[in-house]
Amino acid sequence: MLLRLRTPSPAPSADSCQFAGQLVPEATQTAGGAQPSPVVTDRPVEAVSTLPAGAAWRYGFGLSASADPLPWAQSLGAGWYLDWNTTARPADAQLEHWLMVRVAPDCTRPTPDEAARLAKERPGQTWIIGNEPDVIWQDNLTPEAYAAAYHAFYTAIKRADPSAQIAVAGIAQPTPLRLAYLDRVLETYQRTYGQAMPVDDWTVHNFVLREERGSWGAEIPPGLDEVTSGQLTEVTDHARLDLFEAQLRTFREWMAQRGYRDTPLALTEFGILMPAEYGFPPEAVAAYLLATMDLLSNLEDPATGYPPDGNHLVQRWAWFSLSDPLFPASDLADLPGGQLTEVGRAYRLSVEQWGSAP
Repeated sequence: MLLRLRTPSPAPSADSCQFAGQLVPEATQTAGGAQPSPVVTDRPVEAVSTLPAGAAWRYGFGLSASADPLPWAQSLGAGWYLDWNTTARPADAQLEHWLMVRVAPDCTRPTPDEAARLAKERPGQTWIIGNEPDVIWQDNLTPEAYAAAYHAFYTAIKRADPSAQIAVAGIAQPTPLRLAYLDRVLETYQRTYGQAMPVDDWTVHNFVLREERGSWGAEIPPGLDEVTSGQLTEVTDHARLDLFEAQLRTFREWMAQRGYRDTPLALTEFGILMPAEYGFPPEAVAAYLLATMDLLSNLEDPATGYPPDGNHLVQRWAWFSLSDPLFPASDLADLPGGQLTEVGRAYRLSVEQWGSAP
């Protein structure tokens, strides 16, 4: 039986923008199909003690359901979140919110002019330009198209707010195939605009997924028409910690080699996408969370790490996700019940363990 895996896709706010993403034993939803309704809750969050600030700025989460992020962040001990759009929430005054523009064909939102207006109204924000442009059922742009989109938004936002921090979209996983995609982005930018691509922050996603045309996993990046396969992992490799670490080390090496060692790196999506029936019950997901966050807290390299952060490889990270209707295996919260899941309690335990870290 063919397993088809499509990478995470939070439901966009604009009805005209649909990003398919589903994990099913047999394909029941085609790319571009309708999204399930997001989970909505107004149940109170379980009362827990507030954790000291400490390392909370490093800990974040993705929010792909309709929920107030602030009480959940306080319950988890998290300091920031992203929700794949630019809509401001009341919680943003107390909780750092990373904005994201989507640059998919026929679904660019907001436009560069609208982003500039928002940047002027809300200065000093971090903006991620796009989401997985290397994935055919996400923003799905060739390297050349992404370079042009990045330039348009970078120029418009920086003109409106020079204090804005502009981040490159996260690729699904830093494998050789996808680093080749990014190399073409950088080469295109240099050739077209006569300078190295300006980047305030790099972001990356760090899943372990198969790269094969027509198969489950992350598929083949758009524009790489001559390629039929890349990293041929299996479902059982999905939670391999050695591959998780190796991919991050590879990405930091790639950054340093291309002149971006002094640029911070944020891991904006990681977690378990596979369901329990494929060998990933809640206790296994919780163990994976603890192992990966322990690794992230300690991962350093004197040759490639970020010097202002003690040569840490990754400066901050966001688990996928608080609650997601398509990929519930890694849910941190039981929204209808108003409680943390077993995975969410593991997240809080990780913050408690590292809460005094700088």
